[in-house]
Amino acid sequence: MSMVFNMEPTVEKLESMFLKSEADLEYIQRRLKLDFINSAAKSGCPAEEDVTVMLENLKSIKAKHSVLRSQVSKITDAQKESMEFIKNRLNSATELIKHCQQTSDLEV
Repeated sequence: MSMVFNMEPTVEKLESMFLKSEADLEYIQRRLKLDFINSAAKSGCPAEEDVTVMLENLKSIKAKHSVLRSQVSKITDAQKESMEFIKNRLNSATELIKHCQQTSDLEV
């Protein structure tokens, strides 16, 4: 059972990592756009096409990341629900054992 109880911090850490990576992706997007614009201005070449392709690729990556984050959120919710169910069953079993001990005057 200790393995089940240790999953919650791991899932929360994973969700936190996804949030950080989403922020990193947004920063990278802004930085790439700025770098391409600056590079194009220095060389005198239009880099808008390259920037557009890169931004479209980055949008696709962000969409996939968003889907993964949503899945992690669902996993977190399911894990919390499972933990609550396990805790309730464990409490019921403990109460049943106490009742059996009291009615039979035995102790473990």
